[in-house]
Amino acid sequence: MITAGIVGLGWWGQLLTRSIQNSKKINVTSGYTRTASNASDFIAETGIKLYDEYELLLKDKDVDAIILATPHSMHVEQIKLAAVYKKHVYVEKPIALTLKETRVALEAARKAGVEIAVGFQRRCHPSMVAALNAVRNGKIGRILHVEGHQSAPGLRIYKEGSWRQAREEQPAGGMTGMGIHLLDGMVSVLGTVEDVIVKSKKILQDNDSILDDMTSVLLTFKSGTTGYIGTSIATSGYFSLRFFGESGVVEVRNPDLGEFVFTDQAAKIEVTENKEFNMEGASLELFADQITGNNSFPVSDEDVMNSSEALEKIILAAR
Repeated sequence: MITAGIVGLGWWGQLLTRSIQNSKKINVTSGYTRTASNASDFIAETGIKLYDEYELLLKDKDVDAIILATPHSMHVEQIKLAAVYKKHVYVEKPIALTLKETRVALEAARKAGVEIAVGFQRRCHPSMVAALNAVRNGKIGRILHVEGHQSAPGLRIYKEGSWRQAREEQPAGGMTGMGIHLLDGMVSVLGTVEDVIVKSKKILQDNDSILDDMTSVLLTFKSGTTGYIGTSIATSGYFSLRFFGESGVVEVRNPDLGEFVFTDQAAKIEVTENKEFNMEGASLELFADQITGNNSFPVSDEDVMNSSEALEKIILAAR
């Protein structure tokens, strides 16, 4: 059993902790948060030992690993310090907002001999596994085009003053927090993004300090494959990722990724349902398996670097 400390107890940190409450591979026993008063009920409910400082948590010899559910700008320094104390790290995506910072974080962990995993939880979902395997195995032939869209009502959900509404933490609208999942799925099978064209704008609001409502990205991969990603923080929850091959199409769809769809050359459609899958818990358990040597985490360093490089290109083009 891997013993973990959670850093950041906002709604996502709480969700990650709850996702492994019944796990036999990893559990959370302690944590640190800058806003303990906002998580008092959760701390009382779970019995987590709360530290006053991040470094005190790292000094706990009973803690094997750290789960970072913190603002993106804090990740690199937190990873470097965790590496000093020989703690394995599971960090929420994106690991950083530039390729240079991503390299620094990964190298710090590797040099310290500790495992590091980036929380692309959708990679663990059976629907996503099926789609990516279909692409890798050549089921739909050469990939000509890929499209993805993800939306969530972030404008209504996030409270004023939340770091998730800050442009310095979430540049390019919903691309940083949501579109990065689509990028990850794409680069895992298509490799490096060569070029991007971006349109990111506000439609429902005119406050320059908060995020763009809509972001649209045209991509060209070094392989020649073309692509599109769209994100919105102003509409209802939606998710779709489609790969168009010369002999068929595969798609993952629905906010919970609950459907895998295969369309053959004759336009015959097969739908496989994968409902109510705990992808957050599955991702953390694969992280634990990586630490113990029982399995490998599905997101490689190369994947992380490729998605980070593409995200940086999108952020720069959106300015």
